[in-house]
Amino acid sequence: MVFINKKRLYLAIAMAFVFVCILYQLLNVKAEEADDAAAEGTEQKQTDDSEQSDDSVYLEQTERTSELFSDNATSVLTEKYSTYISEIDSRTTYDGADIVWSDPEELAVDASFIVQYDGMEVIKLEPKQEVTMRIEAPESGLYNLGLTYLINNDNVLPTQLKMELNGEVPFFELRNLVFESRWKSPDNIPKDKYGNEIVPQPVKVTEWQEKYIGDSSYRTSEPFLIYLEAGENKLSFRVIEGSMLIRSLFLSAPAPELPDFEAAEVKGDGFVHVEGEQIAYRNDSSIRAGALYNVDLTPYSADKRVLNYLDDSAFKKPGHQVEYEFEVAETGFYYLGMHYRQNAKSDFPVFLNIAIDDAIPFRQFNNYPLPYTANFTRTTIREQETDKEIPVYLDAGKHTIRFSISIDHLKPTVETIEQLINDIQSLSLEITNLAGPDADRHRDINIEDYIPGVTEQLLNWADTMNRLYENMKALQPDADEIGAFSSLNIAEKQLRSLAEETNKLIVRKNELSTGTNSITAYLGHLLQDINDNGVAVDAFYFYQNPKDIPEEKGFFSKQYAKLERLVNSFGDQDYAVDSGNPDHLQIWINRPRQYIEIIQQMIDEQFTPETGINVDISLMPDQNKLILANASGDAPDAAIGVNYALPFEIAIRGALQNLTELDGFEEVKSRFPAGLHVPATVEGGIYALPDTMNFWVLFYREDILESLDLPVPETLDEVRTYLPELQRRGMNFFYPTAGMPGLKIFAGTMPIIYQNGGKFYGETIGRTALNDNEAIEGIRQLTELFTIYNIPYDVPSFYQQFRDGSLPIGISDYFMYNLILNAAPEIANSWDIALVPGIENEDGDIERWSAGGAESNIIFKDSDKVEEAWEFLKWWSSTEVQVAFGNTLQTTYGEEYIWNTANIEAYEGLPWNTSHKEVILAQTEWLTEVPRVPGSYLLEREISNAYNSIILDGENVRTAIDLASKRINRETFRKLEEFGYMKDGETIREYPNPEFK
Repeated sequence: MVFINKKRLYLAIAMAFVFVCILYQLLNVKAEEADDAAAEGTEQKQTDDSEQSDDSVYLEQTERTSELFSDNATSVLTEKYSTYISEIDSRTTYDGADIVWSDPEELAVDASFIVQYDGMEVIKLEPKQEVTMRIEAPESGLYNLGLTYLINNDNVLPTQLKMELNGEVPFFELRNLVFESRWKSPDNIPKDKYGNEIVPQPVKVTEWQEKYIGDSSYRTSEPFLIYLEAGENKLSFRVIEGSMLIRSLFLSAPAPELPDFEAAEVKGDGFVHVEGEQIAYRNDSSIRAGALYNVDLTPYSADKRVLNYLDDSAFKKPGHQVEYEFEVAETGFYYLGMHYRQNAKSDFPVFLNIAIDDAIPFRQFNNYPLPYTANFTRTTIREQETDKEIPVYLDAGKHTIRFSISIDHLKPTVETIEQLINDIQSLSLEITNLAGPDADRHRDINIEDYIPGVTEQLLNWADTMNRLYENMKALQPDADEIGAFSSLNIAEKQLRSLAEETNKLIVRKNELSTGTNSITAYLGHLLQDINDNGVAVDAFYFYQNPKDIPEEKGFFSKQYAKLERLVNSFGDQDYAVDSGNPDHLQIWINRPRQYIEIIQQMIDEQFTPETGINVDISLMPDQNKLILANASGDAPDAAIGVNYALPFEIAIRGALQNLTELDGFEEVKSRFPAGLHVPATVEGGIYALPDTMNFWVLFYREDILESLDLPVPETLDEVRTYLPELQRRGMNFFYPTAGMPGLKIFAGTMPIIYQNGGKFYGETIGRTALNDNEAIEGIRQLTELFTIYNIPYDVPSFYQQFRDGSLPIGISDYFMYNLILNAAPEIANSWDIALVPGIENEDGDIERWSAGGAESNIIFKDSDKVEEAWEFLKWWSSTEVQVAFGNTLQTTYGEEYIWNTANIEAYEGLPWNTSHKEVILAQTEWLTEVPRVPGSYLLEREISNAYNSIILDGENVRTAIDLASKRINRETFRKLEEFGYMKDGETIREYPNPEFK
């Protein structure tokens, strides 16, 4: 009876959705007729205004589209700063002296936020707290607003605030304000056991800093201008992440324009050389030195890794800053030279702001372009217009120089591309609403009859892309083509091709926004690339005599260095599997070298002194060859970080140690979610410990859901009811299988089956339980999300569509979390995560099952050091060690190196966003995995095949599962016979099902 009611409910929702779409289309046609009439009157104005900025022209050309799709994703968002500032008369800009409020009692509305720190009263903000401050503006106008702040916590993450003015958020960017800490380099550079220098962990500096309120994504390096009415204004700051102390708040007039440099005679023999790796301070802990075997870099070693340049894989994000200290012996004018490499943007410069002694001295040092160069090259800072070297006056004594990455010149381009993406997605939605998701390829439809002006719009978009490309060429005039922006050319050609065949547009609509090679996919990738501005610096120098500039090594010196490196390569290699001492514990680790260096250092400083066990760790050459290594007697004692599905393949062949037989196993087992032990369970034995976990949660755009008055869904039923509201606005819901272009793995297909009470096997492994009603119902509900409720089947990049708002809600994993957290600063504090929406069971509880397997750790059975290896695994998986490793990794290499440990207690102590951590920990209670058993690989594949046949071919659910079950059973029985559980079709011994739920 319950099943029938649900079916009727779904049918009613689907019919209502169809009705809404038809009504919406009728309204659009009326709107288009009115727009066409209005367009005739504005056509001449567009011609007269052809000299406007590209942004103005583009907005005018797309006026009809914007009105037609006024309910799309961006229309529900708070306006951005560029819109906000364009609506205010610039003549109201304040031009008086700075106004400072340094008395907390005068500032804070609530005195409970005032504390004593270092002998003074300050305002203290803790996580999730909100403080309101009163200020008096002397006149109505635009002001720069700044804070004097101090961050005195141990958090690697910067402090993030949300600001309101008089109870409102004036523009979108104020939802996320970032206040960084300063980090300094330690006094000594550590070395590994082989004598190689390793990246040192920077030290957080506790000091007062001043910062103006500005763009957290650093699309502009100028502070925001905020309009204040004369008299009292209330500013509210809410802590999103971290904590901080506030000593003062100040209002300022915008900084005056920078002067041009003045020509001067540079004479003398003064020379100051500073190594790029000798960073004094940086505003992000991940900015670090790197090591290259390059004879042109200093220092250089042919047989040891030495840190010898500023790493361009770390110094690359807009807003990144590095500061150096240097000393000048003689007062005078100097030229500034650099030995650098910039290969992040092909045929296009990266821009730097160069400040000396905390101030940018000339206009020419603001947004200074460093041209593309594939190899390290030397340059002198010059005026771009005249190509003259720029002299800098320096007094004798100590100085600082700061380099900051800027994309100020690219901001208009970025915002125009974002608008293009949104408009193109809106057209794609309109076409889908018109023709349905599956158009007839053999039918031509004159789409102009239904969407008048679409051809002109496609050409307008193409023209806009062409203008953007030409604008980029103007920034690199000596380049015939700009490789960094070639995506604009590709997208433009696709648009013109579509405009030539608008009668095929319905069939080719995937080329607009839903295909892997769609126009919006190219534009989305370009937005990501714009944020990659890596600059490598070997050294910079202030010089007076050009003869003092170091010369590049000659041909023979470089060839000799190559020969020397070749000879050294025949010797013992660092962290190689054959370089260890046979008397030591041998551990192979499936991690990058950065991880291994930290682990080896922790072993040498902690594990070996505490246990007396010497350990050699090695880079794992190929985890898939562990079975062969064991067969040949070359296996290690233990392996760390292997794929969670691999231990079963080795254990079923009798090559792994059963960990349940070892002392203290139950205590160690309890450190992890119980469901993570399932894949490594064979006949009651457990043959691996989880190392990391890949959590799945619900991602949602908080700003969009709030504007639509939609609460965060708790169940899939609620998700279904939201879909009409989302879809009529050009938005939709993302389900994980849409991001799996080939095989739909268990992580995508398992959860909804388990949430419906289904299982994959019975009490023992034999015939699959996919034919049970609960499993069938799960697969039916999964596929109907696509066939009935029209969520997208193929999503090339949930990340990109989540950023632009077209997919403002969906289920995804740790990798999406890391990407959004670190590569989408423009929507920071505008998104959140929640528990996976599940299915309510008979008891009224919501079942939220999700996958979580990532990497595991194993011990080989034939090792003669099983006890020592077990001691190591107990130490490595302990809470204290996992927290220390995670903190060191993230502090040294940056926020994107978040350690997703499987140890639940350790996870609580890692530097993750506090509220996100709470959600993830709650989701781990529903974390499980499909058992890995003989033949389970085909179970995964056949469920994927059935999924595709149901959605793409219209196959009946039960028919598809019946066919899949037959193939699965046949392969399962074959595998059971191979491993000795069956013979001639008869069961010799049972294989118990480890399925946990």
